[in-house]
Amino acid sequence: MTDNAIEIEGLTKVYGGPWTKKMCALDSLNLIIPRGCVFGFLGPNGAGKTTTIRCLMDLIRPTDGQAIVLGEQAGHVKTKGKIGYLQDNPNFTPYLTGRQFLNICAKLLKMPKDTRNDRIDEVLEIVKMSKHENLELSAHSRGMLQRVGIAQAILNDPELLILDEPLVGLDPEGRLELLEIVRRQKEKGVCIFFCSHILSDVEKLCDQVGILNEGKLQLAGDIKHHLQVTGINVTIPDGEKELINSLHEKARSSHRDELSNWVLEFDKEYVKWITEMEMKETVKKEKRLESLEDLFFRVVKKGENHD
Repeated sequence: MTDNAIEIEGLTKVYGGPWTKKMCALDSLNLIIPRGCVFGFLGPNGAGKTTTIRCLMDLIRPTDGQAIVLGEQAGHVKTKGKIGYLQDNPNFTPYLTGRQFLNICAKLLKMPKDTRNDRIDEVLEIVKMSKHENLELSAHSRGMLQRVGIAQAILNDPELLILDEPLVGLDPEGRLELLEIVRRQKEKGVCIFFCSHILSDVEKLCDQVGILNEGKLQLAGDIKHHLQVTGINVTIPDGEKELINSLHEKARSSHRDELSNWVLEFDKEYVKWITEMEMKETVKKEKRLESLEDLFFRVVKKGENHD
């Protein structure tokens, strides 16, 4: 068994034909995502994220390159039952209830009849839709439909979970609940690959990110390895008056924390100086990093300027 859940090599997708204008949605994408990883796939609208997911799910064929999913070519019959998938803004059959819809999904997955209902009960409870299970989908709000969609994505207890904008339509409470569902899936060793425009949630949840722009991968890997240092904070016990006074004039700002320690904030130009300065063990130094949102806009802007 390969250590990677997804291996993408030279994946290219060009739309259009001999008599229509050609548009390159993906341009030689290379990407490796290990098993058990929560991977956030980011990019502006039209960057190629959904095209990538459709290639992974074998819903469209690439113009060039390949995608290996769970050790097999994308779409291989061996792996289809090991993948959970929620597309962006899915269409549901309106006259079905949530339970009826999940029952059809379970049959398509060839789940045993004697365990099918128990598993449906379990996923409905996970997404907090048990009390609405007999309500027709036409009467569901968008957030409720999103929960039903997530329930079907985890119905087969997948090894790989692919989610395209799963947080859309959810209220703040629903977003927190979904993030908790994803965390529990991660604890089970599931690899989660998802797209989202809510960068603060991606930052909380993901081990790795990839940033796509105009079909080209601009950055991929561990989030912390790519965040730039923006400054440094020094937390000093109140009794260290001499140290506080010597540093105070160079600090950009200062405040007291909940323990009445002094917290001095320094700009980026002082990071090396503060880091190398010898201080007592009771004094804490902590570098400040840019947010994922800052990283995203920096990388996208750099890619556009490079082009």
